[in-house]
Amino acid sequence: MAPILEAEALREARLLAELLPGEDDLTVHHLLGWFHWFRHRATLVRTGPEPGQGREQEQEQDRSDLRIAVHSLTASFLAGEEDLPEPLLPLVAENAAVYAARLLPELRESNNPARIACAARLWERIVDAAPLGHPQRPVHLTALGNVLRIKWRRGGRPADLDSAIDRFREALSALSEAPGRPMYLYNLGEALNARFERTGAIEDLEGAVALLAEAARATSGEGLYRALVLTGLAGALRARHERAGAPRDLDGAIARYREAVPMFPPDHPGRVESLSHLGDALLARFDHAGDPADRDAALTAWSAAKATADIL
Repeated sequence: MAPILEAEALREARLLAELLPGEDDLTVHHLLGWFHWFRHRATLVRTGPEPGQGREQEQEQDRSDLRIAVHSLTASFLAGEEDLPEPLLPLVAENAAVYAARLLPELRESNNPARIACAARLWERIVDAAPLGHPQRPVHLTALGNVLRIKWRRGGRPADLDSAIDRFREALSALSEAPGRPMYLYNLGEALNARFERTGAIEDLEGAVALLAEAARATSGEGLYRALVLTGLAGALRARHERAGAPRDLDGAIARYREAVPMFPPDHPGRVESLSHLGDALLARFDHAGDPADRDAALTAWSAAKATADIL
């Protein structure tokens, strides 16, 4: 490795970086990434762990080599390049995840199956590069699950939803800290409820109710996130009532919808959906128990849903 440690080699690499015409020149990124990775490895081999004359300067250059290698090879990773240094993959994938995460909001609105499938493959590679026990692995698994669920909703196969559920379940199991647990419970519960609506599997519905109820108990405050958790739980309880006919499930659904509605901003689509579902649930209870107050409350909820929809 002696040639790449020469001052002239480093000077030429810097000149090449200055001439780099744009982020899309993957050949140059790939070359520079490998060059600086080899320099990083060669520096470690040459200097070893013992301090010596000029050691601080060499350490600074070594950190620079590692930083440039990660940055340059991230472009190759994002483009699907597989010829990358194996020991560096966790760092490169972590850097790639920053860029991939910025695309998630756009994907939720996308109707481009090819783009969504490409994003799913990218997150699969990011997850594969994150070793077991990595602190960001649950986050990456969740991102992959969300993309797979989007893919399923945009006309994908049932296997995409099954895979999303597997990823959400693995993310929940890998979670080491409690503060973020409600989000992981909610993601898995909502995905199980979606699969129940497709297959009618009662075990998925029971799992959804249990997970969403736990998420609701663990979520405090009156923010938008709690409103989403409550409406998710209300929907699962209502579905179980329609399946088994237990009045307490319908009562629980109505209570959760009523709690959630004021937590949504006045112009949020979730407010319209919750008001509409609340009206439906109240009418169902009226049909079952015959209390005129439920019928009147249903009409009020539907009227409020229409008024909210009109301002969106």
